[in-house]
Amino acid sequence: MAWASLHFAYREMSKLVDERLRTEAECSLSDMDVLNELACTPDHRLQMLDLADRLGVTRGGLTRIIDRLVERGWVGRDRPEHNRREVYAVITDDGARVVHQARVVYIRLLMDTLGTHLDDAALDEVATSMRKLHEALRDRQGEAASRPRTAEPRFAEQTRRGADEAAGP
Repeated sequence: MAWASLHFAYREMSKLVDERLRTEAECSLSDMDVLNELACTPDHRLQMLDLADRLGVTRGGLTRIIDRLVERGWVGRDRPEHNRREVYAVITDDGARVVHQARVVYIRLLMDTLGTHLDDAALDEVATSMRKLHEALRDRQGEAASRPRTAEPRFAEQTRRGADEAAGP
């Protein structure tokens, strides 16, 4: 039940945010995700592989998004002289302007929806729960990446170990 509620709420919220961003900021939610990642880095640039990992998209999917953003003048591509195989996505001044405008729309929409339907205590509870879930999933993914693929535990063992970890000491 919790998963279904989370899934449906996320899907509806994502549609609403995407529609509002397209109308008021002239960008999509996926555009904003890319621009925001670039804007939040110290050099306002990321290697394409790292950006794809951060966004949870394939390289091909990211390439299509970046192509569209380059065409709009919001992102540029940079290949360092020392290694021409590396490709970096770099936010432009126009891209920074768009992400600033998109953030205003995004935050206003979150306040209008979440802030209207959930009180501060409920918002704190959701934030705490999602942070715990995110950390647990990230830690579990790190454990899975470090395990040899041939030594995967059986499903029942994974489930039991997860339940033991969730129960705590």
